Amino acid sequence: MKRIFSLLGRILPHVVLILAVMLLTFFCIDLVNRSMAFLNNSVTKWLLAIFAVLAIILAVCYILKEEKKY
Repeated sequence: MKRIFSLLGRILPHVVLILAVMLLTFFCIDLVNRSMAFLNNSVTKWLLAIFAVLAIILAVCYILKEEKKY
């Protein structure tokens, strides 16, 4: 069980980082080309962008912290 949590703890930040980068990409595409309509509500767009930036910062900090342990 401990091994599963350890593996999850190492994989999860990478997954969050990938999803946040994807979300920021959709946000940028939606700003440039509104006909794509990835995101429809302007408040939601900004909240998702803020979330994505914070998730990237958190994931990078966590990954760097974990790399220093090994």
